Amino acid sequence: MIRTKVINDSTDLVSIMRAFDSSTKKEVFFEISKDWTPTSVIIEKFGTEGQEALEFFDHMKLAETKWTTPEEGIEGKPQKMYRSFYSLFNINISCPVNEISEIFTISALDDDNFQKLENEIYQFIGANGTYGNKVSENFQISNTALKALVKRSNKFHYTGLKITRKQD
Repeated sequence: MIRTKVINDSTDLVSIMRAFDSSTKKEVFFEISKDWTPTSVIIEKFGTEGQEALEFFDHMKLAETKWTTPEEGIEGKPQKMYRSFYSLFNINISCPVNEISEIFTISALDDDNFQKLENEIYQFIGANGTYGNKVSENFQISNTALKALVKRSNKFHYTGLKITRKQD
């Protein structure tokens, strides 16, 4: 089945750019685009990097998941299976140059700088979260950059106007 991901919000580019920023992510995505693939198969082929890629795709809503039956699982325990949700991307965006440059800057941040900023924001928002405007002001970044950062992160998300910690 062919499903198309329509991208009309500029910050959605973050998930697409990050989905294919390493050869492992690219290979894992192509693996799960063939058919339902158990987590154990991905870990066997790609190690923990492969498992992290699966979690990223799930978080970015680029993959769908289901559980196996205990009989199909490992040692009688069910396991999660993944399949890519989309086979096509349709990108239709118009935005100011300063906005797209902020999105590309957040997408291209090296992992160390990104994790440092992510951890600082995580501590700042606390267990109950806080409004995005307050976070933007505190860290002196635009709302667009903050939205891109939240889209890239596995630690928090927007709940209305608030940024909250992701519940595992």
